[in-house]
Amino acid sequence: MADRETDSSNNVERRTTIKLISTNQTIKLNDPIMVAGFPGPGLVGSMSVSYIIEQQKMHQIGYVDSDFIVPGVIYIGGKLRHPFRIYANDERTACVLVCDAPVILSGIRSVLNAVVIWAKYNGVREIMVLEGIATPGISEMGRKPWVLSNDGQSDDHGYLSRIKDKRAESSPPAFISGVSGGLLAACLSNTIPCTALLIPSITGIPDPEGAAILIEKTNELANNPFRIDVRQLRAEAEALKRHLQELINSVKRQQQDQQQTQQGSGTGIYS
Repeated sequence: MADRETDSSNNVERRTTIKLISTNQTIKLNDPIMVAGFPGPGLVGSMSVSYIIEQQKMHQIGYVDSDFIVPGVIYIGGKLRHPFRIYANDERTACVLVCDAPVILSGIRSVLNAVVIWAKYNGVREIMVLEGIATPGISEMGRKPWVLSNDGQSDDHGYLSRIKDKRAESSPPAFISGVSGGLLAACLSNTIPCTALLIPSITGIPDPEGAAILIEKTNELANNPFRIDVRQLRAEAEALKRHLQELINSVKRQQQDQQQTQQGSGTGIYS
């Protein structure tokens, strides 16, 4: 399954192909959902899907090969691997989509459209995207994720958050861009149900707590075939908080020491 696009400026044909790592190049999925997470604010998307892969003991089943993905490899799990990978659990009821390399802006639509066409062809019933929302600060009152979804059939006013035994949660209007937004847009174009789980997070600081919140929310979704224990992520979040607080306290002590030194040495212009 491939998506082809012609570059009129140099008449070079670009390709995006989903390739399986199985020797017979066939795979049978069992009515799965696909969970996707990409680098973003707090790295919550990447951390979430990596944790799911680890906890569910998933294995790589394929990768996305495209001229639009910046060339490179990643060393993980004791192997050199392609940066844009597809994993699945043993039951083939869940897949995970991971991308560790930048996708060229002009090719995001082509790449993700090919991914969604492959997913629909192989019977994926819903795609969930886990992502962080950049925010200057995080409230001490706690964070609640946004759940935005489309059933693949309704118009723009027909989307409902399918929360198990709960009414649909209202969320403010939002624009999602980048790889996450491109994947959701491709779902809408190809009429496949999709859900975005978003959590406020600070750019530049790893946020395992945000990842834990998103995974806990996926545990509540009626269509989710697995349940993930997030105690390890929560522990990492507490350790990170302690480390950051120690760092902040250290900086404050240094600033206070500098001020006392300046006052004691009389650095004023009339001293």
